[in-house]
Amino acid sequence: MSEARGGRTVAEEFAWARDLSLGGLFIALGVVVPIVFHMVGGGHLGSAFLPMYAPVLACAMLVSPGVAFLVGLLTPALSSLLTGMPPVLPVLPLMMAELSLMALVASLLHRRLGLHVVLATVLTLAVGRVVMGVTVFAAVQLLPHALVSGLPPIMLNPLTYVAAATVKAVPGLVLQMIVVPAAVMSIERVSLPTREVK
Repeated sequence: MSEARGGRTVAEEFAWARDLSLGGLFIALGVVVPIVFHMVGGGHLGSAFLPMYAPVLACAMLVSPGVAFLVGLLTPALSSLLTGMPPVLPVLPLMMAELSLMALVASLLHRRLGLHVVLATVLTLAVGRVVMGVTVFAAVQLLPHALVSGLPPIMLNPLTYVAAATVKAVPGLVLQMIVVPAAVMSIERVSLPTREVK
């Protein structure tokens, strides 16, 4: 009775189903929460408060790294498809790269390595800034000139772009440090998630 289909144990099947359920729930939140911010702020609050980040990062610390990566990849893509936010160019590819890798790191730090959720959140946000810079640099270097010429001028200098984006996003970064740990600890208290099976 301990074996499920595909050679997985019942516990592993339960953990997989739980991760997928949480992933779906938080993807939905990652689409809906930015809509609320845009409705209140007239489209100007997104880059300051990063409303998509909290659902993605909270989910990442509750699920396996693979599911976390997919949540980070799919959330901005579905949001763009369903609501037009973020715009396809140039923001969507940057957000997909940033959120998917941040989610992967967050899951590895908290689920695999057992780092406290506050420290894991801080480190993940720092990694996100690095990923942003590397992604912008790669875009400038690898995209055809016709596309590069259409990018905002500030993106031509990745360090300047990251610095400006970080300064603008200070309220959002602070919000993540509060909301993500609070959400994760609250859910863990009532859910007691099964640790990732290595």
